[in-house]
Amino acid sequence: MKSYLDISKDEEKHALTLHGESVVIDASLVAFIDYVGEDIWVDDVLKGGLTASNATVCMGRSFNGALTELGEHHDWAEKNEKALIALKASDIEKAKKERRHAIILGPQDSSFLEGNIRFLETAREWGIRIIQLTYNHRNEAGDGCKERCDAGLSVYGVKLVEEMNRLGVLIDLSHTGDASVMEAIEMSGDPVSFTHVIPRSTTPREMGGYAKWMSGGPYGEFLEYSLQRGKSDEALQACAEKGGVIGVTPYFAKKAGDSTLTDDLMDQVDATVNLVGADHVGFGSDLDFRNSVTRGAYIWKHPDRLGVDYFTPMDESWGYGWLEHMPNFTRGLVARGYSDPEIEGILGGNFLRLFKRVWGE
Repeated sequence: MKSYLDISKDEEKHALTLHGESVVIDASLVAFIDYVGEDIWVDDVLKGGLTASNATVCMGRSFNGALTELGEHHDWAEKNEKALIALKASDIEKAKKERRHAIILGPQDSSFLEGNIRFLETAREWGIRIIQLTYNHRNEAGDGCKERCDAGLSVYGVKLVEEMNRLGVLIDLSHTGDASVMEAIEMSGDPVSFTHVIPRSTTPREMGGYAKWMSGGPYGEFLEYSLQRGKSDEALQACAEKGGVIGVTPYFAKKAGDSTLTDDLMDQVDATVNLVGADHVGFGSDLDFRNSVTRGAYIWKHPDRLGVDYFTPMDESWGYGWLEHMPNFTRGLVARGYSDPEIEGILGGNFLRLFKRVWGE
């Protein structure tokens, strides 16, 4: 397959033009919002040409704690001329026109609702537009991908799916267990999403880069986890048939060997497109900017410890940890021969269409 490194000058120019003109959406990242980190990550995503991102919020919070955190996000956004909180799909289009970054508030776990359906309406009023039913483990709604047994959705989980449909909150199933995933897709009246996954069938069994480093360090189970986090072909196809979108992530994509992360990510995009069609594929980095800043600061002080205490890929094809390299994703799509409409969809148009359908215009 053609590498993004092998495109011609004309293809390069075309890729950068497409990237600049398109709505570009990262369907899942962890933002860094405080008095120091905010400018670092917002400047990075804007440099990479990203229009919007689904930012993880409210993890490990009580409902009161979640509201406090959401209030802090709104206070921050009101004072930041570079960013805005996306409450409707048109806010993303507004951010594109104004060269700002639209932030979607999207918890990766529904536990902050404390099993209370009535809390969902309040959460939506405070700006939440995407909720992952479960994270890795069992919660009030259902089972996560790391549970030993997956019993599917609870009675509360079924009600939560129904209420999310009623209120126009997008259901995310990225970390959810297989049985719970299939039940949620079947029971939802709206399309659902996987914001940051790759197909289990094509997940590298011999991983490289960050994944290899994680497996050799304190997270020796990372290879097993990568397969748990991968989604079955059946689930991906069911999501697409419902009208949903799959955000392909670089997080688990790197193979062992000398290939670039960008090209390995393109292999996962190709595999997902072959399964569900280009109209149902997007991008989700799963990048945690807190780690990026911490890792960058440590390496600045201790460059001799690169790849030992902290891992940062040395190839410039991605520089995983920073999204300023996002144009390489578009270069890769051009290299793989996708049409302009397909590229515009994968970059963000497909998720934008999904948001319009679930949230409204």
